[in-house]
Amino acid sequence: MARIAIVGAGNLGQAMAGHLALEGHDVSIFNRTAARVEEINGRGGIQVEGVVEGFARLEKASPDLAEVLPGRSLVVLTVPASSHRAVIKGCAPLLEDGMAVVLHPGHTFGAFDARSALDELGVSKDITFGEIQTSLLTSRLTGPGRVKVSGIKNALPMGVFPSDHGFDRLEVLFDAYPTSIRAPNVLKTGLDNLNAPVHVPVTLLNLGPIDRAQEFLYYWEGFTPAVSRLVEAVDAERCALARELGVTPITIREFFETAYPTEGDELWEKVRSNEAYREITAPRSVNTRLIFEDLPTGLVAFSSLGRHLGVDTPTCDALIQVANTIFGTDFAAEGRTVERMGLASLDAAGIREYARTGRR
Repeated sequence: MARIAIVGAGNLGQAMAGHLALEGHDVSIFNRTAARVEEINGRGGIQVEGVVEGFARLEKASPDLAEVLPGRSLVVLTVPASSHRAVIKGCAPLLEDGMAVVLHPGHTFGAFDARSALDELGVSKDITFGEIQTSLLTSRLTGPGRVKVSGIKNALPMGVFPSDHGFDRLEVLFDAYPTSIRAPNVLKTGLDNLNAPVHVPVTLLNLGPIDRAQEFLYYWEGFTPAVSRLVEAVDAERCALARELGVTPITIREFFETAYPTEGDELWEKVRSNEAYREITAPRSVNTRLIFEDLPTGLVAFSSLGRHLGVDTPTCDALIQVANTIFGTDFAAEGRTVERMGLASLDAAGIREYARTGRR
């Protein structure tokens, strides 16, 4: 039995907390909104349905990190990636030597961003950062303290930073999700971020119906052949960056062939035959995490890395500019740039070495 803290009680946080508790682990969960915690405490735990079934009793559900983090060997952040840095800084005084902090998912270079945040605070504790490529569980909340898990992904990589030690601290996750893969480093998990190449193009090209709050199936109806071509253009730029850093990337097509049972030859056919996506509806507002999370922690990172390493990313750059205009913001200002992640002084070889050792 491991002592685990889940930070974030949204659909993924509750799904993971419930699943790990049903696996026999001592699980606590934090959420900054007290109402969500009260829902869990009012039910006495989390009811899990779908491919995982059971009522999960938790050790603690609290809006106070000081009641959730101390004494835990594994901390899993299921908060939006755009808030990773702020949450890590909030956790910093409570982190303990030997802890593993897993970003679920890490998006692109979440581990580097988290380490940079601790460095800014002068925190030098022995923390292993883990990254999961994307969400292990496809899930949604169906009521107070109630979550449906519609799928568990196969062959999903997990990486650690630094990569030359620390995998033993994530062993509980490999036991719970035995089809997961040990990634060689967080360059692999970060550059295999598939949320950004999918979510940003699909959302921007369906922004009209989203802005009208029109109900439609995000993947089954929004992922058309034309949208698919734009997704694959972004994906090609991501893969070029990965190869520049010595990473053999998984393409978006390969991912859907390995993570889910799908049909068809074209990408849009694979996506629209995925039963785990059947009930996923589009957001009802343009102010969605599919832009405000995936663009600054995905496309901004791709674009910044591209400029730094001399890899062209014209499609990413164009989508960022379009989003800047639509939303009246500068996504790079708070996004994951090489400067923000502490990589600006490193060439490709230096970034690879930093991923391995944690030393610049």
